[in-house]
Amino acid sequence: MPDCSMEEKRIARSVADSLTRLQEAKSNVASSIDTKHVVHHLNKVSRPNSPSSTLKKAGVALIVATPDPVTAVPGVALIAASYVAKRKEPTKLDDLAVEAKKILRDIQSLRV
Repeated sequence: MPDCSMEEKRIARSVADSLTRLQEAKSNVASSIDTKHVVHHLNKVSRPNSPSSTLKKAGVALIVATPDPVTAVPGVALIAASYVAKRKEPTKLDDLAVEAKKILRDIQSLRV
């Protein structure tokens, strides 16, 4: 194996130093990030809030908190609306992955 020239050694040392600085910078960024907030926002993207559960909670609160007929009727209406809204919930990333697998399986079966 031929001897490395001085220039090649200098370049290799420079690259190694750059990679070390890059790794230190990544480590500093990773240690300074508050993972609690990051996880919260990622969960909101992957599992959006369900409007049906909010409607159901509001309906139950109206019925239980004030058991008079004036608030019971809107409470029952909110609970009924929650079941209707359940069918129209936002799509989750998990649902998209499952549906994509089904479609790909159907496409593969068509080729045969």
